Amino acid sequence: MTNSNTNNSVLILGATGRIGLEILYQLSKHNSKPDIHAFVRDPTKLSPSDRALFKSIVKGDARSSYDIKQAIDETNASVVVIAVGNGDNVAKSDIRTTNAHAVVAVLDQPQYSHIHAVVISSNGAGPTKIKVGMGIGKMIAFHLRHVLRDHTGQEAALVPIMDRTVLLRPTALTDNEPTGKPVYFGDKDKPPTINISRTDVAAVVAVEICDGTSDGGKIINLTNAK
Repeated sequence: MTNSNTNNSVLILGATGRIGLEILYQLSKHNSKPDIHAFVRDPTKLSPSDRALFKSIVKGDARSSYDIKQAIDETNASVVVIAVGNGDNVAKSDIRTTNAHAVVAVLDQPQYSHIHAVVISSNGAGPTKIKVGMGIGKMIAFHLRHVLRDHTGQEAALVPIMDRTVLLRPTALTDNEPTGKPVYFGDKDKPPTINISRTDVAAVVAVEICDGTSDGGKIINLTNAK
């Protein structure tokens, strides 16, 4: 996703969330110094120190293709990071699916065919299952059923632009100290652990955006090592 002539302009959807902020921190530390822009419903949720790291902050509704288009045009985004969600709320929601449809409605237009996407989904979404012994995985999946259904809908909505999308499916996100050693696994594999630091996930996102050689069509299942 790198461009040898110009810096990446990165628009983060869901920039006030914990994973969105971690992506901000990792991008802001990268040597390539991409321009980072926030797309948020409520800019007042950003601390002064976090606001200072963004080149611009755009207020908008993540469900609105009109608002997303305006933000992309305003920031001249070359990469859109999708990190929307409901925090720790596991109640029924369609924010991820609806947002994905809104993003695709914009990026599927010819004038935006150069823009790439990086998406934070979840292990257990799409064709994957949460695999933990003693039936614990099924219990976790049931507890998260609404979140996983929404992420599955999100992934399905993104199919028209998957050829320029990097999709990450981390195991459960934590605020633990990063290990710097994420483990990658296949859709049908049992991961060695059931969680991963948000910082480690955000570091992978920064590498994919700033150093990655792939233009998209890439799915990454990741967790922390034992």
